[in-house]
Amino acid sequence: MSQARGAAKSIRPECSEEPTPTPVDDWVFAADHPDGYMAVAAVRDDTGALVDFRWLYANPAAETMMGMSLAFVLGRGIVELLPDTRSRGIHSRFSLVVETGQPYVDEVYFPLANRERWFRLVALKRGDGLSIWFNDITRRKREERESTFLAEASHLLTASLDVESALRELARRCVPSFADACVLQVMDSRGQPLLCETVTTEPVQEALLLEVLRRSSQASGGESSGGAPGEPGLVGLMLPQDVPQLLTELTPPLLNALARDAEHLRLMQALGPHSVLAVPLRARGRPLGALVLFTFSPRTLGVEDLRFAEDLADRVALSVDNVLLFREARQAVAQRDEFFTVAAHELRTPTTSLKLNVQSLLRGARRTEAGQAPASLLSKLENIDRNAGRLNALVNELLDVTHLHAGRLRLDLEPVDLSALVQDVAAHFELPATQAHSPILLELSGPAVGAWDRIRLEQVVTNLLSNALKYGAGKPVRLRVSSDGAGARLEVRDEGIGIAPESLPRLFGRFERAVSDRHYGGLGLGLYITRQIVEALGGTVNVTSTLGAGATFTVQLPLEATH
Repeated sequence: MSQARGAAKSIRPECSEEPTPTPVDDWVFAADHPDGYMAVAAVRDDTGALVDFRWLYANPAAETMMGMSLAFVLGRGIVELLPDTRSRGIHSRFSLVVETGQPYVDEVYFPLANRERWFRLVALKRGDGLSIWFNDITRRKREERESTFLAEASHLLTASLDVESALRELARRCVPSFADACVLQVMDSRGQPLLCETVTTEPVQEALLLEVLRRSSQASGGESSGGAPGEPGLVGLMLPQDVPQLLTELTPPLLNALARDAEHLRLMQALGPHSVLAVPLRARGRPLGALVLFTFSPRTLGVEDLRFAEDLADRVALSVDNVLLFREARQAVAQRDEFFTVAAHELRTPTTSLKLNVQSLLRGARRTEAGQAPASLLSKLENIDRNAGRLNALVNELLDVTHLHAGRLRLDLEPVDLSALVQDVAAHFELPATQAHSPILLELSGPAVGAWDRIRLEQVVTNLLSNALKYGAGKPVRLRVSSDGAGARLEVRDEGIGIAPESLPRLFGRFERAVSDRHYGGLGLGLYITRQIVEALGGTVNVTSTLGAGATFTVQLPLEATH
């Protein structure tokens, strides 16, 4: 740096017509400062208009940041060596400082050596010239921009299940912020193309890129990504597919070596990429596609760009994998529901026929004169009848669940007296209640008439009452009905085993059970169906329970259905 300072001193006598903008002592102070420092003098034309600034001094930090030595810049103009200062408005701001004396402080974007650069700049008037201090804030600005972009990308990818639209928008946002062209290739879980989005700064380049991808896809049997390492895949280049790739400068010899064939080489030469990076999209150990970024001269991609692309690819892969898993799960649920529907319909016919035939046999046996029909035969027929009825109820539950899930629950509203309906259901449960040693006690305050679906409401009462008898532990079951003019209330209370607190929140879920299915039968659908019916009628159903002391189910219904 002593040579640089000596050079600066040696030119000042040769340029004595120029005012000295800064004392030499200031230059000595700036010589070892970590920030860049430049002293420049105004250059004016014959009319006195300020047309440029001539370098008088630059410290070592400025030399390093600009990539230009003091010996090279000394005596030359800023606009001459850095024409972007005029196009980016920096020169006009410098001129304003000289004319007004007001300091200029700003963060400016200024590419140098084919790379993006950000500087924090302070320009101060010194005579008919400037003292300019600046430091490189590229890393901070880049980190801020990347963090913002990645946060926005994460939101974009998770805000909707329409992952294809989100990926297209994401590819568009990459250009020109981080590259001059972007290719985003995504496959589904079966390895079939899900999306191939191309974005470039120029339509001509996009057409060329699409043609490259089309020919590459044909050459690889219809797949535009994947394949063994070294096989044509990413935009046809002979590059490994399973590891990130960075080509900071795609020279003609390198492009020739990576091209698949002569036509591919011709298209890539016409496209004219300067830098290329490609990162694979991977989730759970399997490939999902690739993200490819291009720049065209003079813009160059570097290690920082590769790191950013890997972060972005991780987010894309995670989002795509989650959406694919969701779609697979939804498809599996649809297939399961379709199976339930078909199976329930297939089972309903023989079970209905079985029950009708058994009931016919029972009626015949009961009409037979005493002594002619063995008691054991009647017992067996009654057992068959009960199990046939149970099987028929299970089949109906499966059908109800599939209808509810598909949104096909139909309600036929009519005036229904809940008190009378509860009495009818309780009468049908006299035998099961006797066998369970759980007497049914009714507390009816009078008629409770509302616009409801009689069959579905009967199903609600049946489910709650059978549930109470099943878990009632041989103790009384109470059904209470009341009405206050605006709504009706049904309470079904047993004094049985009760429900554990941790089981209460999931009690009304599909296939949920609060007890072991080894001791209590059923599919775990009755309460789920009950809640769906009650809510379809505009009401609510809740449960309170103490373990070992029974449970109370409460149904609240509006007198006029809201659905």
